[in-house]
Amino acid sequence: MELITNTIGMQIKHYRTQKGISQEELAETVDVSPRHISSIETGAKVPSLSLLIDIANALGITTDDLLVDYLTGLSDSCSTEVIKLLSDCNTIEKNIILGMVKEMKRLFSENGI
Repeated sequence: MELITNTIGMQIKHYRTQKGISQEELAETVDVSPRHISSIETGAKVPSLSLLIDIANALGITTDDLLVDYLTGLSDSCSTEVIKLLSDCNTIEKNIILGMVKEMKRLFSENGI
């Protein structure tokens, strides 16, 4: 499978700007140059697996968040849509939504739905 590096870079930039982190701050956190982060975000360079993990950790996300467009294990388009909807939620919002989904699932089960 050919990875479209530009998409990974766009995901990194999306989450970085969403968190209000500059390229310089991210670069310092993951111990690379700001120019390297810029090259990754523009798709000129592919991050190593270890750097991808470091970036995800620095941004408080998972590598799945960065690679979601390449995952084939998702059961259907609904899963992809849910992941995209949750991508800009903060931790509190995600926990609230998770609690609501769990409660809905329990109610469905109780009512034979």
